[in-house]
Amino acid sequence: MLRFDGKVAIVTGGGRGLGRSHALLLASRGASVVVNDFGSSAAGVGSDSSPADDVVAEIIAANGKAVANYDNVVTDAEAIVQTAIQAFGRLDIVVNNAGINHMTPFGPDAIEGIRKHMEVNFFGTAAVTAAAWPHLVASGAGRVVNTASPTLVGFEHQSAYVASKAAIFSFTRTLSMEALGVGVRVNAIAPTAYTRMAAEAEIPDELKQTLEKSMTTAMVSPTVAYLAHEDCSITGETLLSQGGLMQRFALSMNEGYNNPEVTPEDIKANLEAILDDSTSKPVGIIGSENEGSLLDLFN
Repeated sequence: MLRFDGKVAIVTGGGRGLGRSHALLLASRGASVVVNDFGSSAAGVGSDSSPADDVVAEIIAANGKAVANYDNVVTDAEAIVQTAIQAFGRLDIVVNNAGINHMTPFGPDAIEGIRKHMEVNFFGTAAVTAAAWPHLVASGAGRVVNTASPTLVGFEHQSAYVASKAAIFSFTRTLSMEALGVGVRVNAIAPTAYTRMAAEAEIPDELKQTLEKSMTTAMVSPTVAYLAHEDCSITGETLLSQGGLMQRFALSMNEGYNNPEVTPEDIKANLEAILDDSTSKPVGIIGSENEGSLLDLFN
């Protein structure tokens, strides 16, 4: 069994939905958990301490170890990290789960929504990770698990949310390269589960029923637990996790069309080759002999 005895984890947005499930699983396997939750709505409005308190009470009732934290990931990242240090004396794992989602069609009024999504979803992730970094390095087996999204493939009326999650995807891959040198592994999940975001989303009721029945939050958390464990052997990866299905979510490049003297007419004439999926290959795994990076584009 992969256990976390002696390890300390922060789970942001840990009071409800996926975060709650992650916190409960890590605690059940021996981790001391900081349950961070600002307690806002799914759209990022308001605050409430009860979600974090309720999860902590549930963990303690099961003979686990946990403390609550109600700070905002955008403005109070250092305070979140200090809660772990003051309560448990160390920090080994950061699960960046906190996020918002407010469906807004793109147009002249969309920029404010994009900024808000980037602030919470991306900058919140980056801020907590940065504040935790020295402690993760000191751990000797520091682990970061970020939360991207399957919607990276595109989702109507979700440009703000998807853009923020795409930033997390790229941040995860790039930071993992730097992290290799200091013994920290950085990965992400792209989850699908029935959460309050899903319940409030403007999607067909039939899809909501499917999510509630067969794609629970508890089915995602084992992927998080593996990525958070010191035995995790991968880094820079994003794993799609939904309803028991786990898949690699990766960038890919095909052979394309090569012409140093290319013209717009050449592109029109060779578009089929440029878009040919039959020659696509995923970008390499970080830390492997086939590691993928910007240099691959020039080889």
